[in-house]
Amino acid sequence: MNTHREALLHRVTTAEERMRALLAYDRSNPLFSVNLTMQQLKVLLLLSRHDGMSSQSLTRHLGVTLATLSGIIDRMVAQGYVTRTEDPHDRRVRRIHLSPTGRQTLAQISDGGLRAQRRLLDRLDDETLGRLADVLERIAEAAAADAVEQGIQVPHEESHCREELSARRPMPLP
Repeated sequence: MNTHREALLHRVTTAEERMRALLAYDRSNPLFSVNLTMQQLKVLLLLSRHDGMSSQSLTRHLGVTLATLSGIIDRMVAQGYVTRTEDPHDRRVRRIHLSPTGRQTLAQISDGGLRAQRRLLDRLDDETLGRLADVLERIAEAAAADAVEQGIQVPHEESHCREELSARRPMPLP
């Protein structure tokens, strides 16, 4: 790789690291007030996309054993974030669902993140916002292509966005 590209990649990663560090100081974000482990947060996020997943499916997505998942889910049931039910077609299968508390917690985290993002974006002028939108659309397109190359089934709305983006005329970046 050429040194100019390496320098650009270094600028991008350095700016992103600085931004993440600065965002970590924002104690108004509800993410800092929830008592969830990273694995528990992953469970909530997976269930927000695929509510009612089987325990076996969750173990595959999280890369943990069934025994480990059982402990995670037990704690989340006790905290009121999820519920566990029998599969109506196979009593051996347990389905995990988001509870109203789990949904509310995810909504608060998401809303807090959106509010923080909006505060930052409101500080940018229209030209910068347009350039940022172009860049983020290209990054999303690259992420979708990368996922497909890895054999990951891209959900319909992401593949639709990719088709919409590729139908656009590419806009040169300065």
